[in-house]
Amino acid sequence: MSTAFAGVSPIAVHVLGGGVWIGAMVFSVFILHPRAERFFTRASEFEDFIFSVVHGARYKVLAGIAAIVASGVALAVAHRDAAAPWTWLVAAKVVLLLVSLALFLHVTFTLWPRRVFAREDELPAVRRRFWWVGVVMIACNTANMGLGLLARVLRG
Repeated sequence: MSTAFAGVSPIAVHVLGGGVWIGAMVFSVFILHPRAERFFTRASEFEDFIFSVVHGARYKVLAGIAAIVASGVALAVAHRDAAAPWTWLVAAKVVLLLVSLALFLHVTFTLWPRRVFAREDELPAVRRRFWWVGVVMIACNTANMGLGLLARVLRG
């Protein structure tokens, strides 16, 4: 472990990483997109704005997900002697994380290109798809955080 991170608790990285991911998603889906859209008269201007805001973020998000996964693995290894309910909760957390990761990759490599190259008449449908995928990711990540809290309570 690097000396820059010596003494950093895996639980702190895990909880803060998950919280940041949820917070960023909620901000983007429910605040940034709806409010920013009101400032533009043409859909293409709004799309240019949103694209410039998110440009380059995918690798930062993937780095955050990697930190969440690495800290989760460290926590699971530290508590590998746990009872069955805790193990099942961790397994459920892994499934939820994989769903969120798959959705993120779908947004990154399928929906963004579709959105960038969409005609104006196609944008409403693409935006609705973004919104629904974002809501599902928020739900998965929030459920994941809740299961993490429950796992922590069961572990004592």
